[in-house]
Amino acid sequence: MDEATKRFVRRKFAEYYRGAELRLPSELEHREWGFVLFDASYPRKTVMRRHRAFTTSTALVSYLRKNAPAHVYYSSALYERPSAEMDEKGWLGADLIFDLDADHIVDDKRSYPEMLDIVKKETLKLLDFLIGDFGFEEDLIEIVFSGSRGYHVHVRDESVRKLGSKERREIVDYVTARGMKIGRFIVDAVIVDEKGKKRVLKLISEGWGSRLLRGLVEFLDRIAEMDDEEAFRSLLSIRGVGEKRAAALMKVIRDAAVMQDIRNGLLPPHLRPVWEKIIERERVKYEDHPDEPVTADVKRLIRMPTSLHGKTGFLVKPLSVRELEGFDPLEDAVVFGDDEVRVEIRRPASIFLKSTTYKVEEGTEKLPMYAAIFLMCAGVASLSGSAQDRDAVA
Repeated sequence: MDEATKRFVRRKFAEYYRGAELRLPSELEHREWGFVLFDASYPRKTVMRRHRAFTTSTALVSYLRKNAPAHVYYSSALYERPSAEMDEKGWLGADLIFDLDADHIVDDKRSYPEMLDIVKKETLKLLDFLIGDFGFEEDLIEIVFSGSRGYHVHVRDESVRKLGSKERREIVDYVTARGMKIGRFIVDAVIVDEKGKKRVLKLISEGWGSRLLRGLVEFLDRIAEMDDEEAFRSLLSIRGVGEKRAAALMKVIRDAAVMQDIRNGLLPPHLRPVWEKIIERERVKYEDHPDEPVTADVKRLIRMPTSLHGKTGFLVKPLSVRELEGFDPLEDAVVFGDDEVRVEIRRPASIFLKSTTYKVEEGTEKLPMYAAIFLMCAGVASLSGSAQDRDAVA
C-alpha cells in the first residue's frame, strides 16, 4: 500500500468513525485496548500499540476519531490496572470468547463467499452447544462478524467470568468432541411392551447423544431411500461391515417398527459394533472447530464490534443470536458507499460484494467506493491519478 493510498483509506476510515454509532464493551475502563495504526510501516510491518486504557467512552471515541486505526482491539479480560504491564494488571475475570475462522478450510476449491458460509454454519453449531448443552441465555451471547473470514462469539454470563484456562479448554474439548468415546453413549436397557420384555441398547439422548442419534437416523434414512443394490454397496463401504452385517442392517432398515424404535433411541443389540462405526463416521457433521487458544486465553485481545477491519474495510458487525441466520457479510458488513473511485489494479482479482461480481485485470479501473476500499486494503489496488488529484473521487 503506497502512502497516497494509505492516506486515502485512513481518511475514509476517519469519516466512518466520525459518523458511526459505535458499540463499546461493558466496563471499558477495566479493559486493555490495542490499536494498529495506518503508520509509516503499515502494512509491511504490523505494530500493535497495546496496554492502553480509557476511563470514559468519550475519551475512547475521541481517540478513534482522531487516529482512525486500521484495527481496534480490547481485552476479553477485566483488570484493576489495564494500562499496566501484564504481570501488574490485576486480573479480575474474563468473558468467554470463541473464534471461528476460515483458516482451517482455506483451499483453492472454495470461493470467499463459500468459506464464509461454512464458517457461519459452524457458528450456528456452536450456538446450539452453548444454548442447548450449556444453558446460556441468548441475551448473554453476542455474535460478531470479524470483518474478514469468521465470527467471534462472546459469552458474558457472570458464571464464566472466573473460569481459568483449564476449564475453558474443557469447554472446547466438549464442542469439538475431542477424546469422545462413542461407547459411553450406548447403554444396555430392558423395555417392556405388549410382547413382554426385550433387551435393547439405548442411545443416551442428552447433549452430544442427541446429535449422535440424529446422525445415525439421517444415515439410515439415506440408505432407506436407495434401491437394494445401491444400499447394500453403501453399507459395505463402512469399515468393519461385511456381507453378513450389511444384510442384517438391510433387514433393520426395511422394518418400519424397528426404525421407529431407533428414532426413539432404542437400538437392536446384536449390531452394537455397527452402530458405533456408523455413529463415529456421522458425528463429524456435528463437531465444531473454534480456535482453542482464543477460548482458553484469559487475557486475549479481541476485535471491537463496530470497528473496521484494516484488511477488508468491512464492519466488525455485532449480531444477536437471532440475526445470525439471515446475515450476509458481503452485503451487511459493507459500510462504504457507491461513489466511484479510480484505482490502479496491481494483479487480476475477482470479488463478490453487494450481489455483484467485480472481475478486474491489471490497469486502471473505476469501481464503487466499497469495492475499491476492499481491494486497496487487500493490497490488490492503489489509488490512481496524479499527485494532485489522488484523493479526488471520480
